[in-house]
Amino acid sequence: MSVFRAGARLGEGAPRRYKIKITARDGRVLYWHKRGQLHTLEEDVARVFVQSFKPELFEVMPDGSMVSPPRPGESAPIERVEREAV
Repeated sequence: MSVFRAGARLGEGAPRRYKIKITARDGRVLYWHKRGQLHTLEEDVARVFVQSFKPELFEVMPDGSMVSPPRPGESAPIERVEREAV
């Protein structure tokens, strides 16, 4: 018999979730939306996403979704992305 629950992560509560904050070159700040909903990631995935994100490959739509290729007149170039705890 164990005092630990099967499948539980040791030393931690529920894994933290992060939303991705997108800053467009025009100064707008949006949060990444996917399929019409705010998209969140686990901490380690969010960290890797932000570290490896290449803003030259994507643009952001007014609803927070990212697109590639750009949609002239609709999407905006991305300046940077950051992770923010939910």
